[in-house]
Amino acid sequence: MNQYHSKTMEKVIRMERRDGVDVGFNSSNLEPLNRVGCVGKSGIDKTYRLEQVIPLAYEIRANIIVKAGENAKWYLKRCDPTEIDAKIEKQQRWRNGTKRYKMWIIEWDN
Repeated sequence: MNQYHSKTMEKVIRMERRDGVDVGFNSSNLEPLNRVGCVGKSGIDKTYRLEQVIPLAYEIRANIIVKAGENAKWYLKRCDPTEIDAKIEKQQRWRNGTKRYKMWIIEWDN
């Protein structure tokens, strides 16, 4: 774990992982500053580890990190914490292919 990552982890108040869910749609994906780690039109390199994606999320205050499967890219999103459950439910009605998704919800210390 590098020094930058450990300083970022100090800013995490709470982190929760939920499996098989997502929030938002493709248009809700955010890019890291200067497109660090980005591959293609959107998404972060699939070879990154969660420990590498967390600092990218912190820089733009994205509170959602999604990986849609073992060989999928990472995606950063922002969602009002009070709306997360409703957005998950909306996604579940719209799409049924999220069983391999892993989503982390992060509460940052400002």
